Amino acid sequence: MPMPRKDEPEKYCQMCGVRLERKVYNGVLEDLGAFRRRKYCSLTCANTRKRPKHWETYHWRARHHRGATCEACGAKTSLHAHHIDGNPENNDPANIQTLCVHCHGFLHQTAKRRGWTFAGRMPGLTDGRMESRG
Repeated sequence: MPMPRKDEPEKYCQMCGVRLERKVYNGVLEDLGAFRRRKYCSLTCANTRKRPKHWETYHWRARHHRGATCEACGAKTSLHAHHIDGNPENNDPANIQTLCVHCHGFLHQTAKRRGWTFAGRMPGLTDGRMESRG
């Protein structure tokens, strides 16, 4: 006598929203552990690149537009890509400002203290005399 089938959790595809069912491979039902790990109904949904779901993906894309020095102080290490309009989905090169970790933190803390909805562009802090220093 075959074992009774275990209850399956009700799951839906993360891309299209179709209800997931356990698949049958060569007459054998998909393992329950594999079914619980599955997030998509098919390879088509799994490989679709509609929009990244995780915020870090947007920042990873923004880093491609990062310059070699901080646009505010001229530092060459610990550089971040700052989104001027505050929207991490907008990775247009005109919306990306290269800032060092210190200037980036200062800009966001100042914006938070002043109650701004987004930080905007950080003005340059250097003049011609300071840039000649290494």
